[in-house]
Amino acid sequence: MQNNVLNVSENFRKVAIRSIYSILLFILTYIILIALGIGVVFLCGLAAYSVLMIQPSFVTGMIALGFLGMGFLIFFFLIKFIFSGSKKVDRSHLVEITKAQQPELFNLISEIVTEVNTDFPKKVYISADVNASVFYDSNFWSMFFPVRKNLQIGLGLMNAISATELKAILAHEFGHFSQRSMKVGSYVHHVNKVIYNMLYENEGYNSILGGWSNISAYFALFAKGSVLVIQGIQYVLSKVYTVLNLNYMALSREMEFHADAVAASVAGSQPLVNSLLRLGFADLSLNLVFNYYDNKIQHAQKPLNLYPQHYYLLNKMAILEELPIQDDLPILSVDSYKKFNKTKLVLDDQWSSHPSTEQRVEKLKALNEPIKNAYSGIAIDLLVDKENLQELITDRLFLHVKYEVAPTTVGLKEFIDDHIKDEEENSYPAVFKSYYDDRDPYSNYTEKDFECPVLDQHLIFEELINKETLVDINSLNTARTDRDTLEHIHNGVIQIETFDYDGIKYNALDAYQLVTFLEAEITRYTDILNKKDYDLFTYFLNKATQQDKLNDFKTHSLTYQASAKNIQVQKDVYTNLVEATIFMQNTTPFDEIIQNMVQVKKVEKLFKEQIKFLMEDALYEGNIDDEILAVFEEYLSKDWKYFDNDLYFNQEVDLLFSAMFNFSVVVFRLHFKLKKSLLEFQVSMLENSKSLVY
Repeated sequence: MQNNVLNVSENFRKVAIRSIYSILLFILTYIILIALGIGVVFLCGLAAYSVLMIQPSFVTGMIALGFLGMGFLIFFFLIKFIFSGSKKVDRSHLVEITKAQQPELFNLISEIVTEVNTDFPKKVYISADVNASVFYDSNFWSMFFPVRKNLQIGLGLMNAISATELKAILAHEFGHFSQRSMKVGSYVHHVNKVIYNMLYENEGYNSILGGWSNISAYFALFAKGSVLVIQGIQYVLSKVYTVLNLNYMALSREMEFHADAVAASVAGSQPLVNSLLRLGFADLSLNLVFNYYDNKIQHAQKPLNLYPQHYYLLNKMAILEELPIQDDLPILSVDSYKKFNKTKLVLDDQWSSHPSTEQRVEKLKALNEPIKNAYSGIAIDLLVDKENLQELITDRLFLHVKYEVAPTTVGLKEFIDDHIKDEEENSYPAVFKSYYDDRDPYSNYTEKDFECPVLDQHLIFEELINKETLVDINSLNTARTDRDTLEHIHNGVIQIETFDYDGIKYNALDAYQLVTFLEAEITRYTDILNKKDYDLFTYFLNKATQQDKLNDFKTHSLTYQASAKNIQVQKDVYTNLVEATIFMQNTTPFDEIIQNMVQVKKVEKLFKEQIKFLMEDALYEGNIDDEILAVFEEYLSKDWKYFDNDLYFNQEVDLLFSAMFNFSVVVFRLHFKLKKSLLEFQVSMLENSKSLVY
């Protein structure tokens, strides 16, 4: 490995020094607290002795025990983190592999270990997902005694990256442990955990405190005294925690950049850049495979081996998105990465603050390390007898899924045929590049717009639907998703102390500030895309005028508009009834059921009106089959009670939920059909324009 990469940056050195100072601050604070704790124990012991000497009796004995218990509880609070058990990593989903089983993969790992100058993993595991990580069971003593790390590699990852990219990813993971300069991060990490334990992980301690106070009213008084002292200790520690955490945030980011530099030195910059940008795309394609089999549970079908299906979908999506393919894998740019990155929030890892992928890519490109000792082929091909291992992992994934009958397996050909059929039936024209997947065409027009169209010859379709547009759509969707999550954090629905947003760590109290920021972002992107929607409508209005198809375009547009207006009302009515009936699916006290039924009946009145509307409106004719019609007619035939005399009428409740399900099917199916019909008509005008040009 190159020495200049091993040398940490000046900024790394600065934040590491600040982190060391914060550790020293904690040690000094902790020594003072321990000294005060010992003093409190001594005073409590002295008080207990003095009380007994004044007048030995049951009362003074209980008071003496109260003082002793109070001293012990305060002192134990200060040292309880030492006795906290190891944080065991769940390995039930992992399959251990050995060098004898997988020599080529182990040779790659050995090469990385040698170049990075670290220890070989204690054990190597294979998992199902798109991930790789180094892990170990840790506790307080881990910062004083060396712990051998384990390596986990996901088949979903190996299925979606090249062997050289795998080398880069593993070099990054080992890079965190490659030198003593990184050890400071481990100390800050553990000190962070110690304070966190004393501030927030007190369930067991509170049980001891509560049990002791419940023994006697005498002890309850001293328990309250213990709580007051402990709250004072926590106040002091919270101030130290703030300082330590701020420094660790900066250090963690620098450690991540440094581990990237180590990986670039071992494998080159570009392999790590390619893998970082592709991981989200690979994860999305694997989740789509999982979603496919979620829908197959009712048909008692499961995969024999889902990874060839994952690989097929990964590349099929790349073709649809017009991504370049290199060495049988899609190559993503930063812009295309943004399109598939669905959130900037990280909630599950509270002990690190990673920079964003875009920031990491920028740093790696600046390093510009050439590719070194490249491996050929896809990473999954490093495995011996890969099909058997893939089938084993696949079987484990579906082991606990409950099927009504013995399931049959779906092979690659059947999966591909199903995917193509689903794509033909349930996708919008590919020329729109998924612009309308979660977005409706502009519909705020009137008949007059078609009678006297205003022509605009400057609009170009390729400028209206392009990569930048799709990035804007994803940015809007991401902002909405993250805004909703942050509102849950702010309102306490999600209980969390810290989180990462866009590579920066925040406290829960910062959530509202970010919500305000995202509201402004949502408004900005909404305005941009609303203008785009209007321009697209104008563009196709121009095409319809030029091609003498204005009447046809008007018919398609007004028919779709009617559906768009209806569906908004229908969505609201349906959603309100879903929310009103949630209690029926949970155990609920009888008095609450009676109260909730009042709201159900109120909302149901509007729902029944909408079903009648569906049955009478010519727009929905042909979209309600005989089976659905029979459900609607039975549902509308009576005012069903659903509950009386402390009992649910199960047949009536089933009828209600059947009517709700079929209502959603009819409404959304027709809206999709009309939306697709409008878009296909627009595509026909695009194709006609090209033929006229040629």
